Amino acid sequence: MKPKGKTKNLLVYEKLRQWIIKGTLRPGQKLVMASLAKKFKTSETPIREAIRRLESDGYVTFTPHSGAVVTEINQQELSEIYVIRISLEALATRLAVPYIRQDDLLWLKKKNDEMKAAVAKNRYEQLARFNKAFHLRIYKAAPFPRLYKMISDLWDAFERWPSIFTYIPKRAAAALTEHEQIIEALEKADVDRADDLMKEQKKKSLEALQHYMVQRRTGSPEMLEEIWQKRARN
Repeated sequence: MKPKGKTKNLLVYEKLRQWIIKGTLRPGQKLVMASLAKKFKTSETPIREAIRRLESDGYVTFTPHSGAVVTEINQQELSEIYVIRISLEALATRLAVPYIRQDDLLWLKKKNDEMKAAVAKNRYEQLARFNKAFHLRIYKAAPFPRLYKMISDLWDAFERWPSIFTYIPKRAAAALTEHEQIIEALEKADVDRADDLMKEQKKKSLEALQHYMVQRRTGSPEMLEEIWQKRARN
């Protein structure tokens, strides 16, 4: 049943975006409007409009010979966004420390427990959502709405790339331990340690992502297929 207020264009856009984020539609894969129209049981017009919006968002690229294709994962852009995030998120954490309340700490602990449960069930897409919520809760505590919006927008932009938790389960387990350390620093109102821990976690995540990018460029077709199949299941 179609949700009220949602046009066909929006429904197609949201579904295609979800498929790209989840890996059902892979980087470099061609988007054939006729095939998609048949799949969605609609004309090509909503497909065309959805693809244009996806292009505007950076999920889709138009090439002279292939037409619309899912945007390739770009290591340079990925690294650029993450380097910016390292600085901004460490700053936001530092600024948030004096404003963290007891209810924030309880919420963060509960969310980290939910993340542990997601890891135990191999629900890595759910884990990625919980992880985003965990971090944004900390940054929002600081009374700097412009800084928060900048960080939130960067997190949204990063959804074009796969979640590292899907490919590197060990990184997921490590992140949960790092979260516990961050919560402890927030409880103690230790500004410098909270700043350092957040910065270090972001750097480790960047290193893991860069390692994955190297694997994707140089890995065997069998390895890449295994990676994408794993992502699609999650």
